[in-house]
Amino acid sequence: MPEVYPPARHLLRDLRLSFAAGSDGRSRRVWMPVVPEIRTDAGRGPVRMGAIATMVDVLGGGLAAVAAAPDWIATADLTVHLGDARDPGEHIEARGRVVRKGRTTVVMEVDLLGTEGAALGIATMTFAVLARRDSNPVMPAAPDDAVTTMALADSRLERALAEAVAIRIVDATTGTVEAPITDWVRNSMGALQGGAVATVAEVAVESAARAATGEPLVVTDLQVAYLGFGRTGPVRTTVTTSGDPDRVVADVEVRDTGADDRLMARIGAVASRPGSQ
Repeated sequence: MPEVYPPARHLLRDLRLSFAAGSDGRSRRVWMPVVPEIRTDAGRGPVRMGAIATMVDVLGGGLAAVAAAPDWIATADLTVHLGDARDPGEHIEARGRVVRKGRTTVVMEVDLLGTEGAALGIATMTFAVLARRDSNPVMPAAPDDAVTTMALADSRLERALAEAVAIRIVDATTGTVEAPITDWVRNSMGALQGGAVATVAEVAVESAARAATGEPLVVTDLQVAYLGFGRTGPVRTTVTTSGDPDRVVADVEVRDTGADDRLMARIGAVASRPGSQ
């Protein structure tokens, strides 16, 4: 993994995330532009759950790291619920706050908003508190209301998010997909970033749900339990589904095939027809 994190070309830079801290030291805002590359269906559908999960994960991780200092943190679980998979407008925003800081865990709540503050959904996150390593980056508390960004002058997605993660559909009917673990999607500990894990799972569920129903279903609910780091790759999914043509419930396992099929995450998801919630 490169010594500087994130490297110049990285998921977190190319999403063009911007940040602002709250004056209470326990809240933070993150937002990103809604561009065709983070939408489903060739840039015409709703925003990908994987992009939203990445934004939420970064928001929560930054806030949890400050709350847990001098220790470090790792994402334990992440839940995202979209009340309606509609168009958020020009940008989508996450507003997070620490609701509990314990010796071993930090818990977050996140509101998801569209342009002009339209409510889109909610998210929750739990982080495990870990002993700090020399390789962990320092996360200083940002000045009140100061706006910062990870983006560089040339940061942008040059292709659809699923293509940028290099997700390959092995079998759409079973939701089996694979993706390599590259520096573009690694986290600060050298493993597949939590939002990238969610993106892989989303594509797997979407593929299986659409193959089963013949309908353009999209993932609107996601609950990820992170069970182990994926550092080798490629990662591979297995999916089981149930439901009807308008709403499919899925269970997903994500494994690191290059590390003796280590189980990285278990995910529960719901795929629905856009606008049907």
